[in-house]
Amino acid sequence: MNGRMTKRLLTIGMLAGPLVLLVGLTLAMTREGFELQRHGSSMLALGEHGWLQTLNFCITGLLTTALALGIGRALRGQPGGRWVAWLLGAFALMHILVALFPTDPAFGFPPDPGTPPGAPLTDDASFHAIVHSLAGFTGFNALAIACFILAWHFARKSLFWCALSVLTAAAIIMIDIYAMRWELAHAGPERASAQFNFLPMWVLLPLIWGYLSGLAWVMKRRLEVVQ
Repeated sequence: MNGRMTKRLLTIGMLAGPLVLLVGLTLAMTREGFELQRHGSSMLALGEHGWLQTLNFCITGLLTTALALGIGRALRGQPGGRWVAWLLGAFALMHILVALFPTDPAFGFPPDPGTPPGAPLTDDASFHAIVHSLAGFTGFNALAIACFILAWHFARKSLFWCALSVLTAAAIIMIDIYAMRWELAHAGPERASAQFNFLPMWVLLPLIWGYLSGLAWVMKRRLEVVQ
């Protein structure tokens, strides 16, 4: 019974990646004024029809919670298994928080008269935008730590999954550095008209969700083989 429930949770968790990517990219291609290079996925929750991305984030958070529970059960009793579950749970919670606390309009999106052409000045950031940023930073870095623990877990079992775990974690950290360097270089008034290239972040998303969906599939296959 426990194995059956674990497989169900992993199957549900596998849906998170395809859903968030399909809905996000569809909205990105159809929303007026939205450009992948100039705008991040969180900005799709702003303006008219922004509720679709908000709902997308909420459902993704719930599906990723199922993934975290499933992987936690699959790794029960193994070194680092509980930490992986909690860290993936933090990544799931991030999606709920960024849905409830949207970012501020920026970089000309949504295309309203009050939207700044660049990023809002740091002192002008709203409370919900600050929570949004902190949740995103914490959630993605929790995932990176989980990936490193999983790399350790796979070290003697699968060289491929060990390497993919390290690659995913390293990619997240590189995006962190990329974003922080931009923030440090645009801390003054020039921030209001500066532009940020979001393409590396869009490229990161399929890597992350492909990794997590594949991870759920591998864990599920293991259970089927054991049974």
